[in-house]
Amino acid sequence: MSSLRTQLQEQLARFDDDGLAALANRGLLRRAQKDLERVTVEIMEEGADHLVVAVGPQRVRFDARGPAQARCDCPANDVCQHILAAIIGLQRLGGAPPPAASDAAQSAADDPLATLRESLLAVSMAELVKHAGKPGYRWAWQYVQDLDDTQALQIGGERHLVLQLQRPRLTLRYMGGALANLIVDTEIAQVEKYRVAAVLAFQRAHGREPAPLEPAEAPRAQALDLGVDHQLAAPSGAALDDSRRRLREAVRQLLADAVGLGLAHLSEGMHERFTTLAVWAQGAEFHRLALLLRRIADHIELLLQRAGGADEHRLFDELSLAQALVDALGVAAVRGLAPVHLVGRARTRYEETGTLELLGLGARAWRSASGYVGLTMMFWSPREGFMSCTDARPESLRGFDAIARYKAAGPWSGLGAPHQATGRRLALVGAQLNEAMRLSARDSTAAIVLQADRADRADGAAWSAEQLKPWTRWAELTQARSAGRSLLARPAPMQDWVFLQPGRFGPSQFDETRQTLLWPLCDADGQILMAELAFDRYTEHAMERIEALPAGPNSDALILVAQLRNHGTRLVADPLSLICSGAAMPVDALYFDGEPTGEGLLARWRKAWSARAAVAPAPSMVTAPPAALAEARRSLQRFAERGLPVDAPQAWKSEQEHLLEQTRVAGLTAFAAIGTSVREEERLLRMNYICMEYEALTGHAAESLE
Repeated sequence: MSSLRTQLQEQLARFDDDGLAALANRGLLRRAQKDLERVTVEIMEEGADHLVVAVGPQRVRFDARGPAQARCDCPANDVCQHILAAIIGLQRLGGAPPPAASDAAQSAADDPLATLRESLLAVSMAELVKHAGKPGYRWAWQYVQDLDDTQALQIGGERHLVLQLQRPRLTLRYMGGALANLIVDTEIAQVEKYRVAAVLAFQRAHGREPAPLEPAEAPRAQALDLGVDHQLAAPSGAALDDSRRRLREAVRQLLADAVGLGLAHLSEGMHERFTTLAVWAQGAEFHRLALLLRRIADHIELLLQRAGGADEHRLFDELSLAQALVDALGVAAVRGLAPVHLVGRARTRYEETGTLELLGLGARAWRSASGYVGLTMMFWSPREGFMSCTDARPESLRGFDAIARYKAAGPWSGLGAPHQATGRRLALVGAQLNEAMRLSARDSTAAIVLQADRADRADGAAWSAEQLKPWTRWAELTQARSAGRSLLARPAPMQDWVFLQPGRFGPSQFDETRQTLLWPLCDADGQILMAELAFDRYTEHAMERIEALPAGPNSDALILVAQLRNHGTRLVADPLSLICSGAAMPVDALYFDGEPTGEGLLARWRKAWSARAAVAPAPSMVTAPPAALAEARRSLQRFAERGLPVDAPQAWKSEQEHLLEQTRVAGLTAFAAIGTSVREEERLLRMNYICMEYEALTGHAAESLE
């Protein structure tokens, strides 16, 4: 047996059905398997650098690059059924993998993926640059720099390495050989840069930090379309860098002027200055900063108009966040970086994700403050988590009813209406997904409703608590929600969606002052998480449904689908639907479904609890933040409202010393790291931002600013 054939057999032994399907598709794999029932596979020619295999009348040529680069003499341009048949035939001809050296054989027996890991770790930067080119390598390097813990590369596999990128959703399979043998599970443009990104992320996960390329001497046309997501990784020119530097200084000065003057004394001129800098930030491609500056300008305008929604304390928090963002951008610029989560994007882009299997969780209609109305459908994937799909229109557009949209056709071909997805398993073919886990409503996506008889009796299990893993203790939920996430981290709205399984439901009440329905949810420890719905025409039906529900123990193990948000110092839940795995229709969409009939989702519960029972007093989830932190917040807000007069700075300096001592004694040591080299106004903003971070970490954060 030649060395080439030995090398091929080692790779072929790692191919399973999933690997072969990724090489082409499952349809071609089935055809190849049928071909093998009527044709034979023979080795026609074997040389030092090639191997020719006959599959019936066709000839398939393999070389040292591996099975992924095999070529057939049939008219097909890509991997065809004959190549798949040749691979399967060679697997059968080869039998067990050939014996290797004793040490290598023992290592392979203990860990069959060890050799593959060593191969990827040994790939040099020169090889990566050769595979994708310098622009592609720069893109991949920036891509890896932008990954956080929740988006890190997922590594798995049994017979071969499986590398899963999270943005976009790609699975790459490696059976050995050159980089071109990293097989991607879906069609995607410029696949080379994604292969390089996967290798760099893999090396980084194993403790090898990827090295950046030297900057190009001058800007030039890119050989690859680097895409909207990471186009800032390439050199952007000295003019843009200088513009960004001057913009950061201008924003710092304006923020200092605002708190130095006092938020209670802002003028129309201050509003115009923020508006001007927002335009500058957009031109400098600081998209996140531009959005934040526009929001600050709008908030100042509300204050000047004495509008009811204006709030000096919330404006102070937005100014503090802007100060932190500018500081972070400055630190990144010194290191030659432009992280996407700090820079932002002008527009998100939907990426092809292949086929997704989802559970339909229901939908809700809504109206935004900016005058848009829409319908949002919610889904859950065991692998990907929560996803949404929204159809929205301007409120001024006649003929669009967000409530009626629930039973109108679409949004995907094969789905009669959104209500047909509720409580069912769907397969989305050709799904488009963006970074925020939002699905595109384009009609090129095909939806297949999976019936219960096609689920191999697993359809009921899909809605079980073992599969959904609902939260049953609110203290653990609060801790997990706030753990390790900075206010400057990449926004992840789908992380606010959760499955909740209360131990007991309290009686709902309507707060006439706030025009809000309050629904207590008691956990296994007796703590209360309040579910809330503000009244409008879109929530009216859901409120009526909740008011009709009996109070009492959750004897049917119902699971509530809800979106979490912070209201002041409280964590509250916006309910969407109820799940009962034992019902014929497991999901009750509270916004749309009518009263259940027969022995459906809630009928058994009503039968057992026909009268509303009073809920025993239970500990509340509303807890006060640490005393030192609360005192620091109040003091900083007071100075921000009044301003920092230049002629009388002693009061602010004395208060600083007092607050720093109080926080040090309380163990809040981050305040000591601010330093003394910054101006007093910046110290005020930075101290407030640290307070905000501490509140987020301890579960006392105010409502999200983004």
